Amino acid sequence: MTRDWSLDLLFPLIARMPTTLPWSLAGLIGRESVAERARLQRWLEDLFARVFPGATGAQHFQWAKAHLAMLAQEMVDAMAFHRLGRWGGPSITLQGEDHAKSLIRKGQGFILVLNHYDRILTAPVALARAGVATNVLTMPVLDNPELEAPQRRFLLRKIKGYTAVTGGIWHTTSDGLRTVHESLRSGQGWVILADAWRPEFGRLRGHRFLGGSLSLPTGIERLAQSTGVPLLQAVTYSPSPDRLEVNIELLPDNPRQAIDAVVQRLERDVLARPWAWWQWGLWDQMWQPTAEMEGNP
Repeated sequence: MTRDWSLDLLFPLIARMPTTLPWSLAGLIGRESVAERARLQRWLEDLFARVFPGATGAQHFQWAKAHLAMLAQEMVDAMAFHRLGRWGGPSITLQGEDHAKSLIRKGQGFILVLNHYDRILTAPVALARAGVATNVLTMPVLDNPELEAPQRRFLLRKIKGYTAVTGGIWHTTSDGLRTVHESLRSGQGWVILADAWRPEFGRLRGHRFLGGSLSLPTGIERLAQSTGVPLLQAVTYSPSPDRLEVNIELLPDNPRQAIDAVVQRLERDVLARPWAWWQWGLWDQMWQPTAEMEGNP
């Protein structure tokens, strides 16, 4: 199975099947070829053994397997946002939506902070079902040289389906932030990922995370500081491929403290469900051991 085939044909085709069967099938089929999936499985097991030495080999195996299945299930989400929380699609239980609704009623813009955790874009879809539209800020797609043509086509199709459901616009960092600033000040909500990471990011801040330091960009806290908007956090949990739970919480008023709280929540979630974090492939770039771990004074 080639990447072109899975992105251009397989997942769009699976996503059109009735009932919630597509999400179960995705976990079995996977995003990769059989050989590539086996290689990734072994690599993840080795990484989990390094990060979580107290867990058993069987746990490392199950986490790696669940991680790859979750990524494949999100591929179906990407082609079927209109089915999430609707008949024939995964159910969504939403808690905390009143935080966003209250801000909208006051004409107050806000930033909805997500992490690359579990089925990440379920929360904005769930909010849209509850009557709260949001915009989304992402990394570049069209002018991203690291994306191959099939990946770019898939992402553009994903973005089209996502914005159709969430009722907002899609904006990238390469387009500048003036639109985002103006929109936040005018009372709109924006979805931004806190644990996005790129090697060229220059403004990073370290956070205590899994016994070391996780370096994350400071863009959200700077944006919140300059616009004066509050921050909300949303986390999605998937007890099963066809059942999704979303929790939305109001974060501290101080943007720096708010992002600290986001990372602390992420650490708790990763400890509880290591397989659900997307960013393991960037672990050695994002995370560094602390001096205490290295045995330094």
